Amino acid sequence: MRLEVQNFTADDGASIGYVDVGTGRPLIYVNGFGEDISYVNQLFERWSQSFRCVSFDHRGYGASDLTPDSGVERSAADLKKLLEFLDISDVSLIGYSMGGSVAFSYVEQFGVERLERLVLADTSPKLINEGDWRLGLWQGRYTRDDFCRDLETIVDNPTLFHLLFYGRAATKSLYNGSVVFPANEDVEGWFNYVSELTRIRTSLLKRIFKYDFSDEKKQNERRYWISMTGGDWRHILKSISIPTLCLYADPGSFYYSATANFMARHIPGAKVFAIENASHVCPKENLDAFTSSISNFCSQIL
Repeated sequence: MRLEVQNFTADDGASIGYVDVGTGRPLIYVNGFGEDISYVNQLFERWSQSFRCVSFDHRGYGASDLTPDSGVERSAADLKKLLEFLDISDVSLIGYSMGGSVAFSYVEQFGVERLERLVLADTSPKLINEGDWRLGLWQGRYTRDDFCRDLETIVDNPTLFHLLFYGRAATKSLYNGSVVFPANEDVEGWFNYVSELTRIRTSLLKRIFKYDFSDEKKQNERRYWISMTGGDWRHILKSISIPTLCLYADPGSFYYSATANFMARHIPGAKVFAIENASHVCPKENLDAFTSSISNFCSQIL
């Protein structure tokens, strides 16, 4: 499917890229960390047969301007402006990974204005595990020390950061001690690990994971990581007053069933669904289950 990227102007004058394909009930997909519109191609190829499908580039990615105030909160404001620009309401909002954080921020800032239903796809309202909270990133094992280390790595060695990120995201397993990852600073070890995981030669992976980012781009990614990973939206769950599906990968990698079940207990009337035999990259690993579960939920008559 060929996606024609258009642009609209945000409230601060920034140019934001978006796509708008298909007809029917409006469905808006919000991408995860580091992704751009190209990641929705296969999803929209299926959904656009039944829905009007919309997505947009986060600032600093794809066809959107890079601005010094980028982050989850800014993406939520851009989403609000896009809904107004397209003049669409009764939207099914799908927030995958960081897109879930954007959805939480949208509800925090604007309530459920223009929304009809919500899909929270393999995400969490709080990623850092501290105090009595153990349902965040890495299935409850990502600490504030890990967070601070990642903030440095994003700037000092973005290739290593993205290797760590993808390697952990694509490992289908509960974090129960059965998986032994390379040391965080072992770049060659992580290349070899991801090569075994993906069956892609290390030499090719070194071209794929070559992140020669400008300082401005590094700071952009750092802002997104701060706003997503440092956020805490547990307090807004009870205010989500629209039908909600908490979708998670099983056995998972970043998150697991306990995180989805927590959200469902605190969001009135929410449902839970598992994408089986999948890790955090479930939209690619199990495309059929991912797209059909969301399509079925968004097609239900309320």
